[in-house]
Amino acid sequence: MSSRFASAARATCRAVARGAVIVAALVPLSAVAADGETISEQVDAVMSRAARLGMPVLAVASTDSCTEGPLLKQRLAADPILQPLVARFGLVELRMSGDDRWTWKRWQEHFDTHRRQSPQVFVVRADGKKMFSGDPPADLVGFLHKHLAQCGQAIVPRQAQLFESQLEAASQLQAAGDLAAAVRAVTPAARVPSHARPVVQSIAFRAAVTKRLLASIERLAIDPAAGADSLAAAEELVALGDEYATTLPDVARAARERTALIGREPAGREMVRQAQLLRRAAVAARRSADRGLALYEQIIATDPDSPAAELAAVRLRSIDHGPR
Repeated sequence: MSSRFASAARATCRAVARGAVIVAALVPLSAVAADGETISEQVDAVMSRAARLGMPVLAVASTDSCTEGPLLKQRLAADPILQPLVARFGLVELRMSGDDRWTWKRWQEHFDTHRRQSPQVFVVRADGKKMFSGDPPADLVGFLHKHLAQCGQAIVPRQAQLFESQLEAASQLQAAGDLAAAVRAVTPAARVPSHARPVVQSIAFRAAVTKRLLASIERLAIDPAAGADSLAAAEELVALGDEYATTLPDVARAARERTALIGREPAGREMVRQAQLLRRAAVAARRSADRGLALYEQIIATDPDSPAAELAAVRLRSIDHGPR
């Protein structure tokens, strides 16, 4: 039986929570607990691997003089009925006495547990949440089944590597200013029902973007009589409703509701119409400069004195001077 386990997962969870507040800088989180947050090198190694793959951790703590602890460990290691279940956990052995008792003390502090009984059993979810601590259960099979069901789906190393690559791609896309593409990059991982580290990070990133965009929608000042600036804000609403329809539905819904609210009055409906034309031209210009050019010219020809024509003229100049 493996004799390790650990709680780098809890440190990762705290790091995710800190990083989720800052949408402007998606930085891949460390796979190792920060200095001062470790329990021991061996325990942290098991916990870090379990956190990466979404595996729960099963820890057994006992004193050197305990007679039940060795029997429990032997059963976990050798019982053929338990083996398929035990294999789905990261395993940690904690000594409550002897040379390794300092590790046990740090474990106690980390998980806020101060029981003295021996042996003790712990289950820690991949994201660092303690799911169980107490005496060994009488029904080990049922106990392991229950906690595997409660601790989410594990992923394989290849999936972890893929999701980590997608997080890195999201970081680069965000730095380049394409937040919608960054969200698309992490969405496959965020939809996996797992507490694996890259999944948790992907969910945290999406949640942070959602919070930021919803706040932006609320702050947008749009007055149908205010000209090009308000029209640009209305176009942003139209874009949010389109770009996040499948990836961040709460954002798309809020944007469309705000757009509908603007369109209740005739002047607002006209602003929304012009915003939709500008949005269509902007999307076309990303795919083909010539197609974008044609649509912007059409806006100017159709509504020459409108705020849309003013914005279209500005964008035409950037297309004319940009790469073709």
